[in-house]
Amino acid sequence: MSSRTDLRNVLAAYLDRHPTDSTRLAPVRAALDAAQGAPATMPVRCSAVVVDRDRRILHTRNAAAAGLPGTELQDTDRSPLAAALRAVHEQTGVRPEDLCLTPHYLRTPIDIAPATGATRGEAGAPIVDVRFAFYLAHTPSTEPSWKASADCTHGHIDAKVAGLDGQATPLNASALIYNTRGEYLLHLRDMVEGIWAPGCWALLGGGHEPGDRSPEDTIRRELGEEAGIVPERLEAFLDEEVRDADGLTVPVRTFAALWNGDPSQLPLTEGVMLSWFPPATVPRLRLGGGTLDLVQRHAHLAKAV
Repeated sequence: MSSRTDLRNVLAAYLDRHPTDSTRLAPVRAALDAAQGAPATMPVRCSAVVVDRDRRILHTRNAAAAGLPGTELQDTDRSPLAAALRAVHEQTGVRPEDLCLTPHYLRTPIDIAPATGATRGEAGAPIVDVRFAFYLAHTPSTEPSWKASADCTHGHIDAKVAGLDGQATPLNASALIYNTRGEYLLHLRDMVEGIWAPGCWALLGGGHEPGDRSPEDTIRRELGEEAGIVPERLEAFLDEEVRDADGLTVPVRTFAALWNGDPSQLPLTEGVMLSWFPPATVPRLRLGGGTLDLVQRHAHLAKAV
């Protein structure tokens, strides 16, 4: 799927969350329909709203025309979101690994707006601006330009920006499931190209969804959806970070979950199977990244108790 074809899915996901914008975005939908046969010819701008822990907004370093980082979507971009990240790096020096997604919007745009003013209708000018929101996950090595949100004018998206607090929180959650025999429940993942750790044993878990109020909500929902597991006890075990396909930082919280059930009786909806393993057997398995370290850490702490 090309980055411009992907724009249809981006627009659909946005309108699912903001149905009242359907009328405002009717020209964008019409332009997409008109360009269906040649989406590569439709100019699209992708911008980034980056918020730091002080609720300041990242702006370009061009003092004469400071604004949100943004650039035209190119065929070489993986997606509209990737184009926005490219603009941030090129125009402010902030790298993708310095950023993370927000729990409010994730990969759905914070805003999609038709082009306005003199640019609309000009040959080659973008007809739509797709804006994604990010939080600052790490202090960047450069010294970018920030503006207090109160000093910025973002048009009709001001209310959305005001709801962003800049506090990076775990967006993914996984469960290190153990039983009273000291065994660990691992999940054999599908051998499917393009997924994380195909054909490997790993932990159950997944990503934050808009209805989740906390990482604990995320892992309880994921365990229920993937395997019908209701833990007897659930405790936060470890916070760490990984990188996603776009280079963004993904904060992950791993929970230690006590459960003494029979995995053969579970209604598994993803992957191949679930099985219990003693810690001594785990190193002999083909494992997803980080799984062995988590099992060994927990087993060591359990021995020390």
